[in-house]
Amino acid sequence: MFILVFSVTTCFTQELVQNDLETSINFKIKNFGINVAGVFNVYEFSSNFDAANLKDSFMNAIISVKSITTNTNAIDKHLLKSDFFDVENHPKIIYKSTEIEKKDGSKYIIKGFLNIKGIKKRIETPIEIKEKGGKFVFSANFTLNRKDFDVGGSSLVLSKKVNVKMKYVANRNQKRAF
Repeated sequence: MFILVFSVTTCFTQELVQNDLETSINFKIKNFGINVAGVFNVYEFSSNFDAANLKDSFMNAIISVKSITTNTNAIDKHLLKSDFFDVENHPKIIYKSTEIEKKDGSKYIIKGFLNIKGIKKRIETPIEIKEKGGKFVFSANFTLNRKDFDVGGSSLVLSKKVNVKMKYVANRNQKRAF
């Protein structure tokens, strides 16, 4: 009996395993009125999700700043400099959730702290979480103010608003897919 209870408890408390092939973090920002798109290519999510136990559910992420790419080498290099992401002093962007709140259906609000360039801000993000057969898909579209994190300084041509699209896919009880 103890073994059965322990096994069931362990199954539901195991963290999800990131599926690298389907996970992505994209962004868009207007520069001179034109959308500049980019991606972060290296990140590590850690999470656990149980709709019946949101108190113990979480989603955290560590993003490698040097993995940023816009497909324009000159822009990519500039984004790593001190006036933007300052990769030498701040090589990671860190997100740590504090609460996941149910809205309706597959819609939730995830609350937590985002740390960019050593500036830590509390953010609330609408997120959709779907599960089928042990595969979880977390999808979020949200806007950040780059100036809140001292990214890019003052500019008349670069928008303050950065649109972020995050898709995190994870599996329960499976080996990591690369």
